[in-house]
Amino acid sequence: MIYKAQSGFPYTIGVVGDIANVGALLNVNPIRANAVPGQDPNLPDGERSTDRWFNTAAFTTPPAFTFGNVGRNTMTGPALHKVYLALEKRIPVIREQAVFFRTEIFNLFNHTNLGTPERFVNTPQFGTIIMAATPARQIQFVLRYAF
Repeated sequence: MIYKAQSGFPYTIGVVGDIANVGALLNVNPIRANAVPGQDPNLPDGERSTDRWFNTAAFTTPPAFTFGNVGRNTMTGPALHKVYLALEKRIPVIREQAVFFRTEIFNLFNHTNLGTPERFVNTPQFGTIIMAATPARQIQFVLRYAF
């Protein structure tokens, strides 16, 4: 059995489009959002949900021809927890030959690991989580003959 836990991935709150009118840098948008003074971007754990992972009122689109003032990787996404289990049975056949039957279960407890929230201020999904980071439980069987 393998248990893997990790903290969430950092991400930067940004803006879709070339607000600063500087052009795209290798098709990556470098424009960040503006922080709203007096607003805490983090929500208490009990208030977080897939519909609102952080306080969206803490960010706004910067004025035209300016860059935003939000720092790089200032927000952190949801943590990940994964459990893998593998069971194997050796069945002797003759002399040194054997059949091995193996069962492997990925995401044993079928725990939903949430993906990174939508990070662009001027999109309708801003602050929501629309995808899972890992797939649902998967089971695979292996039959091997060793001779």
